[in-house]
Amino acid sequence: MKFNWEQQTVVLTGAYGGLGRALSDELDGKGAHLLLIGRNEEKLNVLKSSLSNRVTAVVGDVSSQESTQQIARLLSDHNSEQHMLINNAAISHPGFLMNQSVAEIKQLMDVNLLAPILLTQQLLPWLKQARRAQIINVGSSFGGIGYPGFSTYCASKFGLRGFSQALNRELSDTQITASYLAPRAMSTGINTSAVDRLNEQLGNAVDEPQNIAQQLIKAIEKKQTEKFFGWPEKMFVKINALLPGMVSKIVKKDQPTIQSLLNDEVKS
Repeated sequence: MKFNWEQQTVVLTGAYGGLGRALSDELDGKGAHLLLIGRNEEKLNVLKSSLSNRVTAVVGDVSSQESTQQIARLLSDHNSEQHMLINNAAISHPGFLMNQSVAEIKQLMDVNLLAPILLTQQLLPWLKQARRAQIINVGSSFGGIGYPGFSTYCASKFGLRGFSQALNRELSDTQITASYLAPRAMSTGINTSAVDRLNEQLGNAVDEPQNIAQQLIKAIEKKQTEKFFGWPEKMFVKINALLPGMVSKIVKKDQPTIQSLLNDEVKS
């Protein structure tokens, strides 16, 4: 059966960021009804003005209970044949654990892990109203590979992956599916200058948000419940699951470069 985006009401968090904007453009072009969520009212309104009249913008922080309750109330007037929640909002505080503040760690876990869990919980009644519904958690290759200098970010994405898998099994007797779709490095504002230099020096591929958005949409249309994008990253995810010691040896060779660049960022 062909996937019909015109029957979809889609809630998208982190809407005006690099990947969020690319997803907004693609989904709007396919005829979906969008409810876009972001913290910055000006950026959100600029995005909305570039899209069709099927778009509703909500200014709010996904890590705030007040915002999630507001979203749930708004959705009572946004029903269609199919409902979708895309948990895309994320932040990153790259650096070795000893250099991170308690506030940074808590903020990262709130936005990347706790917010998707709580927003999903809040919207489950709305999702259940549709004939078919999907929960899409946007992950990362670092949800399958623990990488030095990104320990807290990896923890949040490993957690999101486990949540997605468990929730999908919880919902197996309903019309709702939960998916974890994981891009590799992207050219977006989430990267610091040190991360950009790190990717360049290590020869890591960095994808454009538009390409990732198109790949995510294809995976959604195929109803894939877990997918890692990019070669060789997805291969390393599989190797890491079976032979983590082998991946540790490979990564250790990059340790001096990682430590040098991320420590330089802390000093600056």
